Amino acid sequence: MSRMVTQTGSASTRAKGLPEFRLIPRIETIPAIVSFAQTAIGKIVLLAAFGLGLRYFIPDFPSLLTLLLPLALITFLTEYRRFVLAISPIAIVVMQTVSDPIQLGLALTVIALGIFLYWCAMRWPHARFGQRPVLFLLTGFVALILLARAAQPRSLPYIILWGLVGALATYVWFIAYALTDKNSKPRSELTLELTAFRPLWGSTATPFPKGAAYLRRIEAKTPEQLAIFQLKGLKLLAWAILLALFQILWNKFFHDYLLLPTSEQALAMSVHGTPVAWNLRWESLILAFFELILSISIMGHRIIACCRFAGFNALRNTYRPLSSITIAEFFNRFYYYFKELLVDLFFYPAFLRYWKGHKRLRMVFATFAAAFFGNGFYHFTRDWQIIRDVGLWKALANYQTMIFYNAVLTAGLCISQLRKRKPRPTGIFRGLILPVFGVGVFYCLLSVFEISERVYPLGEHLRFFASLFLIHF
Repeated sequence: MSRMVTQTGSASTRAKGLPEFRLIPRIETIPAIVSFAQTAIGKIVLLAAFGLGLRYFIPDFPSLLTLLLPLALITFLTEYRRFVLAISPIAIVVMQTVSDPIQLGLALTVIALGIFLYWCAMRWPHARFGQRPVLFLLTGFVALILLARAAQPRSLPYIILWGLVGALATYVWFIAYALTDKNSKPRSELTLELTAFRPLWGSTATPFPKGAAYLRRIEAKTPEQLAIFQLKGLKLLAWAILLALFQILWNKFFHDYLLLPTSEQALAMSVHGTPVAWNLRWESLILAFFELILSISIMGHRIIACCRFAGFNALRNTYRPLSSITIAEFFNRFYYYFKELLVDLFFYPAFLRYWKGHKRLRMVFATFAAAFFGNGFYHFTRDWQIIRDVGLWKALANYQTMIFYNAVLTAGLCISQLRKRKPRPTGIFRGLILPVFGVGVFYCLLSVFEISERVYPLGEHLRFFASLFLIHF
């Protein structure tokens, strides 16, 4: 994982010297447009254009206004950017939960807990907690889940504890990033930490982008930088809209017109004994592979577009994954910020602490800690409702397919990183097309074990996988 390329790495190198076609022009490189974007009228035009673009994804006008108002304040009152970004998410939480005092209290409790833990890590950096704060946080999260599971169902402690689990699950990875931020100053930098706890621009359970330390590095320092970042955000939002429109056409053509089943439908038909033609199994799987990339791209582009408009030049979450020539490179390019979470919070702690005298074993162990254990821990605790509803052991049993998926992914990543690299062939077929095709086939086949992984047991997924090669059992 430590050898994964950056988003401006090998793909741009391969493309160097070739004419580059851009569907959306690089308006942020045109001095006249950048200068206009720094004027009052230019800022109003930018806000209006960005708001119109967001309307595609947020049709509810009050929700749209809730996002646009802080962005307008940031645009015109740049010196108050951090304060606005720190207060806005808390205000939104209050507005969303004001009708439910218990949920409101639990959310504010978790935010206060995150601030307190951050202060402790900064105050006592050499204590046990200060040295390994993320370990204490995640261990405490597990203990809270076990405590909630032990509570009497439908009782007040049961309701409060599971509510606290849900609230903490929403913030846990944001707090974890804050706890790794060793160089911040609590009194002067707390606003940026609050910004990163649950950012205004939105996120999944994975922080987009990662932590206040990263935000500090990519924050606009001048009016010109802010204008450039906002123009880049507008471009990325436009790109997200184009991809969303393409996704609609894609679904209408393949699933409504050609009536090709989705991968979930093909697996369900296979499980229930309905004959599924061999070619339809492959077609549904290949389509699902591209559809997943498309969905993740749209989601990530929209979030990062808002982040850039707020004044932070964040890298895209998904960046040319289909140009990857290794398994590790695809893992980096497909869901960048989730990969970063696994690397920062699981890979590096394991890599820097264990097996220092064994280079290969050290890499394998750290990759296992991130791609297998970290990946599994993230998804298992994210779906805490299943633990609440069926119990810990049944939830683990339901997770068997994802465990298998993580094991195969980890093996692929380890092989990708450890194998000796031969000089790359210069021909386009052997040097680019063949490696890209091999990486695509690996992830396409691996996605069999990601389809409805909590619905059907591992045996059904293995049966479906075997049927792709005309093996039936």
